[in-house]
Amino acid sequence: MNRALFAGLSGTIAHQERLDILGNNLVNANTVGYKQARTTFRDTFYQTLRAASAGETGGVGGQNPVQVGSGVSMGSVQVLVGQGALERTGQPLDVAVDGEGMFLLSDGAQKFFTRDGAFTLDNNNQLVAANTGLKVQGWMADANGVVNTNEAAGEMTFALGELRAPQATGRADVIGNLDASTATAGAATASVVAYDSLGITHDVTITFTKTATDNEWTCKVECEGQTEEDTITFDSAGAITGTDSVTLSLDLSAINAAVTPQDIEVDLSSLTQLAQTSTPVVRSQDGYAPASLVQVSLAAEGVLQGRYSDGQTMTLGQIAVARFDNVQGLTRVGQSLFVESANSGVPEIGAANSGGRGAVVPGALELSNVDLTASFVDMISTQRGFQASAEVISAADKILEMLMRINR
Repeated sequence: MNRALFAGLSGTIAHQERLDILGNNLVNANTVGYKQARTTFRDTFYQTLRAASAGETGGVGGQNPVQVGSGVSMGSVQVLVGQGALERTGQPLDVAVDGEGMFLLSDGAQKFFTRDGAFTLDNNNQLVAANTGLKVQGWMADANGVVNTNEAAGEMTFALGELRAPQATGRADVIGNLDASTATAGAATASVVAYDSLGITHDVTITFTKTATDNEWTCKVECEGQTEEDTITFDSAGAITGTDSVTLSLDLSAINAAVTPQDIEVDLSSLTQLAQTSTPVVRSQDGYAPASLVQVSLAAEGVLQGRYSDGQTMTLGQIAVARFDNVQGLTRVGQSLFVESANSGVPEIGAANSGGRGAVVPGALELSNVDLTASFVDMISTQRGFQASAEVISAADKILEMLMRINR
């Protein structure tokens, strides 16, 4: 009878623990990035009343062991890491992982990992997790907008409202067409505003003049009374041959205190000469004036883009994503956070879309992966298991009571 009582008691305890896990899953059905847990049971220690024996030749046959179990206990609580649904939020700093990766957070002393990508900027313009204030880890871009993900990930701070230094124009790309039927001395022009190292603008004019030689033009680049000229030629298919760029070395010493000389390369490689109207235009130039940072938003691959008051955008950094060999081995610490454990393996930290870390989806959050229908079914079966265990205790108690009466 003692074994039946202990078995029934272990059953009620195990099913109560399972109900605790199911209840936690259900109440977190709307928690961003939550991963549901699954409980498994195992039978406990067995008392062997008779060992197994082999059959004798020509005599009695073998016998199986006779064992009596002691009940049940919780075997494991597994974190089911399946992908949750992605919900579009439209928030510029929301991001979700589509794959196995996890975002890396830190309090300065310890690393934390999460699937909750609701990020924001705090009063110090640091990128933090909205619900904990932990600092999001990643890599800041250099002055040219290049991110080196081979360095150790760290905190990310963005100088909202502060001026970005100007960049002097070093290159201008010309596209379009020069009319192949243009008469000698016929001309076409294009213009662009170039910036010096102080952000001061300078008007650059590019003039194409047809020469007396077939398929040949002169290209003259003028600015502030200074000129650079070269000859360009085209082949029979209208593609440029020979010189495909003209560089003007602009002397600013008599104009202002900007860096001088300033070389401006005019790239002509995309220019054509066909029997169509001349339409040379400057497609782009790489200089810009000083401007203040007005917004930071997340883009593809976890890249953080800054938008400036002049409408320009620039890469400011990239958030880090971590991957574990055994993500189920991580330890939960609450607030949708995990920490490394002895069985999780060490985090492999890098950029999204590399090393099996999965992709990141900007402007979205990952919802909980709790299956409400299955959880309610499990809750009902758990309740029935608890009731059955309680009935075992009740039946064993009645038998003990009868034995006590007999003894009296």
